[in-house]
Amino acid sequence: MLNIWNWKAAIMSAIYRAPIFFLTTLKAGWRPALSAMLLEGLFRAFTSGFYGAITQALRSMEPLWLAIFIISVILPGVVQGLDFIVHWIRGTPNGLTGVLVSIIVTGVASLFNWFAMRRGTLLTGGEGQSFAADLRSLPGIIVRFAASGPLALWRLSGQGKKVS
Repeated sequence: MLNIWNWKAAIMSAIYRAPIFFLTTLKAGWRPALSAMLLEGLFRAFTSGFYGAITQALRSMEPLWLAIFIISVILPGVVQGLDFIVHWIRGTPNGLTGVLVSIIVTGVASLFNWFAMRRGTLLTGGEGQSFAADLRSLPGIIVRFAASGPLALWRLSGQGKKVS
């Protein structure tokens, strides 16, 4: 069943994306930087809740390549487009730089959230555990996520067998 809003994804996204806009706008002054940070925090809390719910629903999708494409290209493209429009309408100083940095973060974060959700972390609804339990499991998941790319390349090279 599709949850329509993943509050864990909303909180996490707002926490690590809002400072991007604070830092990229700071040369215009602390007030515009604070305004950009608050705008991004609210925008991400709203949109990332829905994005997280979609990611949660797609975490077991087959074929795997299609799930990865939707989660790392299609969804981020839509959300980043909206993010640019919101900051453009608001007149965020240096907003394009903030969006460009956010695009990089979005690509990595989208794949990480999907990776974590496939391992039972950051899920909401009946499938989820407590947020505290999720936070405790994140360091190990971060290590596994960081190692997954090199391990996949190693397997593809024919040097290793499947490692999970």
